[in-house]
Formats: sequence, C-alpha cells, structure tokens
Amino acid sequence: MKLAFTTLGNPDWSFDKTLDEAQRMGFEAIEIRGIEGKMRADEITQFLEQNQYETKAKLASHKLEICGFGTSVKFDEFDKYEDYMAEGKTAIDICSQMGIPSIRVFGDRIVSKDIREAVIQNTIKGIRQLCSYAVGKNVKVLLETHGDFNTIENVTDVINGVKDRTEFGILWDIEHTDKVYGNDYMKFYDQVKHYILHVHIKDHLKMDGEYRLCMVGEGNIPIKSIVRTLNADGYAGYMSLEWEKKWHRELPEPEIAYPAYVKFMQNI
Repeated sequence: MKLAFTTLGNPDWSFDKTLDEAQRMGFEAIEIRGIEGKMRADEITQFLEQNQYETKAKLASHKLEICGFGTSVKFDEFDKYEDYMAEGKTAIDICSQMGIPSIRVFGDRIVSKDIREAVIQNTIKGIRQLCSYAVGKNVKVLLETHGDFNTIENVTDVINGVKDRTEFGILWDIEHTDKVYGNDYMKFYDQVKHYILHVHIKDHLKMDGEYRLCMVGEGNIPIKSIVRTLNADGYAGYMSLEWEKKWHRELPEPEIAYPAYVKFMQNI
C-alpha cells in the first residue's frame, strides 16, 4: 500500500517542511494541490524551469515522489473552457518535465437536468483534448469523482466518450461517492474499477442530513472495506489522504491528521 497526502491539508507549510514531514511520518509521496499559496503549476516556485533540478534533488534526498497534480480545471463553466484548457495544458507540460504522472480535472456541477448532456459532452470534449495534448508526455488526465460526477450514470457516460484514450483515468474520491452509495460502494466501484489510477481517502459523519469531515476512521465511510477491495483487485496506485484544511480551517492540524492516517492505514 502506497501512502501519500495532498498539500491541500498543509497550506501553511513551506515546500521544504512538507518534504521533511512527509519523510518523517512515513509517506512515500506527496500530491500537489498548492504550494506556499500558489495553486497553478506555472506559478509554483519549485516548478519554474530554473528550479526544477533542485526540486527533483530534494525529492530524491527525501525518498519521495510527487504522485499527482491537482488542477482547478473543470468543464461545467462553458464560457471559461479555453482558460481551463490553457491551465490544463500548462500543467501537463510542467508535470511532464517534473516526472509527475497525472493531472486531476473536474466535470463538477450539473445544476439542472436541462444542461446535463451539455456538461457531459463538454467534459468529454475537454478530457479528449487534454489527452491528445498529453500524448508522449507520460502524463495521465484523471477525472475526479467530485461534485455531480459522483454517480455511476454521469461517470460512465464520460468513460464511454473517452475510453479509447490511454491517457485517461479516474481519480476515485471515496468521500464524494459515499454521499450517493454509502456501504453499497460496489455498485459504483464495479463499473469503474478498471479506470481507477488514483484514490483520495477522507472520512465524514452524516449528521442531520449533512456531511461533516472528520478524522479518517472516525466517520461513516467503509474505508477498511474499500481499501481491502482495492488491494484484492491489485490496485497499484497511491492512497492519498485529502485533508481539506485549506478549505476547512476548523479541521485538526496536519501534524495530528497525517500520522493518524498512516497508523490507520497500516492497521487495515
């Protein structure tokens, strides 16, 4: 089992501290979702061309990889399509230079049935365009099961439109699909398992019809069963803790959440 965390969980750490803590806590990789306040790949100091060699050397000295890059690219805002394409292509180029194996993108929201097909088709179009751009660059384009793309109907419609692209994959965020399937996660998993290349782990408690993020293992998501299922099926990717500290400042500090995650996962 390969463990990572997204930098969404430690927004106040420097890049050097992130590496030091990841190594000390027993992680094998980090997933980049912002560094030192910068979210876009071309704005991150450590990814600038003149700094890439030093950044790779620091990763190697800590025996760490960068297992993915989280873009903000999404396909439900039709008027911003070209801007998101530019962001995605830039991220692919930088990931290719840095040896980062994937970028994450969103389909995101489907606000009404009337626009569902348009959002689905725009998502297919965008992913296909990014996959074409990624040819020969050793970077995958991963659709995250996020927002309204947490149902088998919406995700498989996209898969059917892009499944001929070897650059395509799914990032399974188990917290988002749990909101639909709960303990019946196999209904979703069985339909998409061959496309899952990366997994986000987090937990929540359902309280009064709302979901409250909590420490991994203290919520309602059947994480142990999910991890065992993935392992039994030969999943070889990372199990990446997505601790949403940047968006939810009330959550415990990463110094508490990260080592607790490692301990929980090692005891599955």
